[in-house]
Amino acid sequence: MDKDSIQTIRKIKKPLYKVIFSRFFLVMVFLILQVGFLLWFFFKVHAYYSNYLVPYKIFGLLMVIWIMNSRTNPTYKLSWSVLVAFLPFMGTILYIYANTSVSKLFSKHNLNETIEETKPYAVTEEPIKDLMALQPRDILKTARYLEGHSFPTYTNTKFKYYPIGDAVFSDIIQALEAAKKFIFIEFFIIERGVFWDNILEVLKRKQREGVEIRIIYDDMGCATTLPRYYYKTLNKMGLKTKVFARVKPLFSVYYNNRDHRKMIVIDGTTAFSGGFNIADEYLNLVERFGHWKDMGFRIQGRAVRSYTMMFLQMWNSTEHRIRRDKYADYLENQFEQATASDGFIIPYADGPNHVANVAENVYLDVINGADEHVWIMTPYLIPDNELLHALKHAAQSGVDVRLILPGIPDKKMINMMTKSYCPELLRNGVKIFEYKDGFVHSKLMEADRTVAVAGTVNMDFRSLDLHYECASLLYKNPSVQDIYSDFQDTFTRCREFTEEDYKNSGIFYKAAAMILRLFAPLL
Repeated sequence: MDKDSIQTIRKIKKPLYKVIFSRFFLVMVFLILQVGFLLWFFFKVHAYYSNYLVPYKIFGLLMVIWIMNSRTNPTYKLSWSVLVAFLPFMGTILYIYANTSVSKLFSKHNLNETIEETKPYAVTEEPIKDLMALQPRDILKTARYLEGHSFPTYTNTKFKYYPIGDAVFSDIIQALEAAKKFIFIEFFIIERGVFWDNILEVLKRKQREGVEIRIIYDDMGCATTLPRYYYKTLNKMGLKTKVFARVKPLFSVYYNNRDHRKMIVIDGTTAFSGGFNIADEYLNLVERFGHWKDMGFRIQGRAVRSYTMMFLQMWNSTEHRIRRDKYADYLENQFEQATASDGFIIPYADGPNHVANVAENVYLDVINGADEHVWIMTPYLIPDNELLHALKHAAQSGVDVRLILPGIPDKKMINMMTKSYCPELLRNGVKIFEYKDGFVHSKLMEADRTVAVAGTVNMDFRSLDLHYECASLLYKNPSVQDIYSDFQDTFTRCREFTEEDYKNSGIFYKAAAMILRLFAPLL
């Protein structure tokens, strides 16, 4: 079905009774009640122990020292330290719970196991290493760093960039129709509508033809878009489906760790990814926050192997060892189509299972390695100290640093925190633009018309530390020019945000933003 033939529709508000009795609403009510009880309990304990003020404060001080010496992000340390210093007992319990959740640790362990199992397939070929050795030192370091985390460098891969989510629709349908062996789908959000309904029809038909279908969707992302047991419906159709981290009416920090990845892998030869989810607003069939500016890309060739591995690693992390796939069945060369192309592509993933912040380190490498310019699109800007410093330092060094943010935000509180960083960035030479037509959802970075990063990674704490993400690093690939051109075009659709704009936002707005920013890593 051609997207151009589809008449644009507007989202109809759900009746109040459907909202009240929805799965998401009921779960949230139970969670709020639990949190309310815990807060009441902790404040009662706090009131009791405050009678012993000196030992209570000493206990809080010792906990702050312990936290400040932990192996975590300094910004996290600061947020937790403020909470513990203010409420020693409550803060300590929450800190221990947040960092030792059994389900959280178990999931990390299992995923790390499956990553180890696929390491034999995650090696850069020697001829590619020889080619990379001829490149500048900065990109060579990044490539070696990613290979050290089991993300090889590839050539012989075609990359097609879609500057708007609308454009990817017909190519996805066409590629699915051509599937012969398997289709893997992993998304944060799937919502029934034109986009998903068309995909589902193809999947059912391909399953009847003998094509293996597997689907993973995130339960939190789909809490308001899919019925609770929708995975059972798909399984009955022959579409093997798993739900990542099912949402239950029990208080748990595990809900912080979401599967935010977006990918479709077909036969090991074609992969789609980007900022878009499978919902109609990403095709601008439904209007939510003005025009939805997103991006996607298609990979064909050898680099698809990494996306196949990413999916299998996540899928098998919930399987017993004896039931896990034989990776060779999906990763051997017979499923690859060598396609001549210029440049290099390095697909990679990140998540709370990684000790190193892979996605953030890639961003830092690109920013620090830029000579002329580095341009960024992101829906949310809540950087830690390292990213903030890198952006300021690059601008102070004469690099043209520009950020494109939404003109119409989807989350007002998050946008408030985003704006709190703008004055500091502006004072240090960073230029900030707002997309006048609506909401920017692209996660995109381009530098010097040579390097680009495209994927699912927002420039905020959630994406960089808490969520499972995926992206691709491009170097001297022809599509870098396409991304550069998209930035140039998007700038014409933006208004520049200034310090005066922030000053005019009002004292209460700025005060709330400052408070929220202090606890941004914990939100």
